[in-house]
Amino acid sequence: MKVRRAISALVPAGAVALVAYLLVTRGSALGAALVAVPPWVLAAAVAAHLLTLVLRTEAWRTVLRAAGGGGVGHRAVHAANAGAFLAGTLQGQAALPTRVALLRRFAGEDAPPVSRIALGDAPIVLFEVCASAVLAAIGSTAVGLIPGWAPWAMLGGSLAALTALRYLHGRFRAHRLAAGLGVLADPPLRNRLALVVAGFTAMAFLRTLIVMAGFDLPTDPAHVCLVLFTMGAVGLLPLGVGTGPAAMVAALGGSTTIVTATAAGMVVSAATVLAVLIYAGAVWLVGSATGRLPKPVADPGTSTVLTPP
Repeated sequence: MKVRRAISALVPAGAVALVAYLLVTRGSALGAALVAVPPWVLAAAVAAHLLTLVLRTEAWRTVLRAAGGGGVGHRAVHAANAGAFLAGTLQGQAALPTRVALLRRFAGEDAPPVSRIALGDAPIVLFEVCASAVLAAIGSTAVGLIPGWAPWAMLGGSLAALTALRYLHGRFRAHRLAAGLGVLADPPLRNRLALVVAGFTAMAFLRTLIVMAGFDLPTDPAHVCLVLFTMGAVGLLPLGVGTGPAAMVAALGGSTTIVTATAAGMVVSAATVLAVLIYAGAVWLVGSATGRLPKPVADPGTSTVLTPP
């Protein structure tokens, strides 16, 4: 436990120290790289990430429908995800518990039990891993930073896990906890989820491609896929907004200057934060204009009431 806490503290501190070191030693070069990028690059990256957020919400809504949350309104789902995205920009691991808590507050009795909501994330994550494995396979063919067999092993493991979860759902269908995996047993919803995940993966690819092109970095599919895969892997660490620079440096540090890679990563992180703020602001503005903001509902057994994000 102490080792885990130490790692959790040292990893983000190391990332911050690296960025601080670059600002101190190469601040002028880093600033020049950022200023040289056309404004449309950031605007286009923000737009692509906004579409990613919308599609992620749609993926989660699809899972909720299969888990018995068909009565949950669009307002509650978007408001819950807006809060989750805001929390996720600071700490990726905070997104899921924030989403679960907000949905329970905004949807009340219409929301599925917490266990179903949490378990419902598993199919989305596994479909994402499948997409990431394909990206890694494309990236490894030309860049060679990871063994060629590793992506296919990851893809096979993910498909095996999906098959196992589908079997467990059928085996324990009568147990209410299994309802969280219901999307895997419903072909139309399962196919819909796979398409939505492919859609927001494509938007993430487009965002990365736009930023890399803006910095004159390699934009062939292999390099873009490698960067995108690295961002997903680095995103598992508690780096927050430092994910973009750390991933860019890790993926491209050997083929380009560290200043350019860091600047590109900073733009990716900036686009992510701006898109999340716009998404959350749009949810609040549309709800205010239509008088349809979700009303917080006290969760059974507690007097705590949360306000919309």
